[in-house]
Amino acid sequence: MNKTLLTATMTAALLLTAVDSHAANITDLTTLMNQRLSYMKDVAGYKAANHLAIEDSAQEQKVLDAAVVQAQAEGLDPESIKPFITAQMSAAKAIEYRYLADWQAVPETSWQPRPLDVVRADVAALSTKIITQIHVLLAAGMRIDHLQQHDFMQSLKQPNLSRADEEQLFQALKQVKLIQK
Repeated sequence: MNKTLLTATMTAALLLTAVDSHAANITDLTTLMNQRLSYMKDVAGYKAANHLAIEDSAQEQKVLDAAVVQAQAEGLDPESIKPFITAQMSAAKAIEYRYLADWQAVPETSWQPRPLDVVRADVAALSTKIITQIHVLLAAGMRIDHLQQHDFMQSLKQPNLSRADEEQLFQALKQVKLIQK
C-alpha cells in the first residue's frame, strides 16, 4: 500500500471515529434528557391525584436559579443556559398536559405515581448530570450545531414529547456556551 493511500485511509478512520465520538456524546446527553423527561408521567399523575396545577412558577424559578448557579460553577455561560432550562421545563409541562388529556379519555387505573418530593429529587439529580454533560461536550471542543441535530432528534424520544418540543430543546441547546475567559 503506498504512503498516500495509507495516509488517506488513516485520516478517514480518524474522521469516522470523531463523528462516532460526537454522536455518542450527544446520545449520552439525550439519554440523560430522556431519563429526566420520563419522570413527567409521575409528576402529572401526582399533580392530578392531588389537584395541583401543572404550572408552578415558584418551583420553575427554583429550578432555573439552581441551574444557573451550577452552569456557572461548571464553566458555562449562565445566561446561555437559561433558554435551554426553560425549554426543558416547557417540554416537561407539555408532556404533563398531554398525560392529563390522555387520562381524561382513558383513565389509567393500574398505575400510581411516585411521591412528588422523591420525583423532584431524582429530576434535580438528572438536571445536574445534564448540565455537567453539556459542559463536557463543549469543553471537549464539540460544537452543538446542525451536524448533531439528526442524532439528537433520533435519540430524544419520550411518550407525549412532540417534534416541536424536540426542536425547541435542540435550538435552545445550540445557544449554550462556555464562559469566555
